Amino acid sequence: MAKPVVFVLGASGSIGSATIQALSSKYSNKVEIRAGVRNPDKADKLKGLQGVQLVQADMGDKEKLTSTLKGVHALFVVTPGAEQRVQLTINAVEAGKAAGVTFVLVITGQTEGLTDTILGRQLYKIESTVPKLGIPYSFLRLPFFMDNLWGFKDTIKNQSTIYSPMDPTKPFAAVATQDAGNAAATILVNPSDHYNKAYVIASDRYSYNDVVREFSSVLGREIKFVRVSYEAAKQTFLGFGRPEWQVDGLFEFFKLFDSGSPVVQVADMSAYQQITGEKPTSLKQYVAQIAPAFK
Repeated sequence: MAKPVVFVLGASGSIGSATIQALSSKYSNKVEIRAGVRNPDKADKLKGLQGVQLVQADMGDKEKLTSTLKGVHALFVVTPGAEQRVQLTINAVEAGKAAGVTFVLVITGQTEGLTDTILGRQLYKIESTVPKLGIPYSFLRLPFFMDNLWGFKDTIKNQSTIYSPMDPTKPFAAVATQDAGNAAATILVNPSDHYNKAYVIASDRYSYNDVVREFSSVLGREIKFVRVSYEAAKQTFLGFGRPEWQVDGLFEFFKLFDSGSPVVQVADMSAYQQITGEKPTSLKQYVAQIAPAFK
């Protein structure tokens, strides 16, 4: 009997690749794994993984994508960071339905109900449209990424300092991409258990004061937090080439942290363990895992 086919669309990004790695390491004997990327030649980290087939796929070309998705059972749409993310995501789900896909998992975020924010409006449009397309679905609502700590690597190494506009005393929920990928893989392999459900996947809750304390402990030297203005931070992000709409949306998100919004604190942190049967990655574990690169 042929194995069911699982397709990850957007497999070269952090969540997509974490999902492919989890599928390969845990479920390659149960499902056929296809990793959809825009340019297979640039997906070196996915090459050679057990049971994984690289496939060229583009959310912007619905007709071709429909053909590509023929024979797929479960589709994971990793919502892109592009400004047109709503239409691209809907294109992908519509292509999946036309191809005969029987389940779709879609990435959204914890702010999907906050339609007065840039990211919230985008996510709300996705979550309000997908259920109307007539295909069983699940939403994986992800909070802030724990992996964003990599963005402080140079200033921690060279200045023993984290610079951010956020209030370092305010806690917020975050997810390690490895946990998000593991949860996604579990859902994709057992989709009928998750039809028409939405999950907030969070690994831990912490503040930036907790972050500098953990880095100080592991690195054996004091790591300081310096709060900068939002305007100064915006100019830095724009200087890195980030589009202004994205920076404005991100800073709206940060200000929810500063206000102590319950949306970003995630009252119920149990979804990851309920889905996978495993404990999520704690801040302490994650910092210990990445700290050698920060010395």
